[in-house]
Amino acid sequence: MKKVRVLLVDDSTYIRTVLGSILAEAGFEVVDEAADGEEAIRKYMNLKPDVVLMDVVMEPMGGKAATQAILDKDSAAKILMVTVLEDKNILVDLVNMGAKGYITKPFSKEEITEKIKEIMEGY
Repeated sequence: MKKVRVLLVDDSTYIRTVLGSILAEAGFEVVDEAADGEEAIRKYMNLKPDVVLMDVVMEPMGGKAATQAILDKDSAAKILMVTVLEDKNILVDLVNMGAKGYITKPFSKEEITEKIKEIMEGY
């Protein structure tokens, strides 16, 4: 099986580093990182990763707006939201919009790798 290519989007360098380590250890390829939604859209369009791990709360453009913009350009995009938000309504909105699911911080290595595998297998 080919390596799953992942774009990491989070405004926290620390979180991107932690996620990058988890993904590399699990055999995924981190193709790039972005610190906000605008950067995420540009990098997604250039790199066409298999999966995007997208933080919800970022400035100046957050994950919800970036997810919508990416899905408007590529309805097949596989975006997994990563958030500390406990507000299930926002998360349900994101899934209804087209995100493939979400994981909440703090997360486990197993949780992340299983979610990505599920997304790649089409559930």
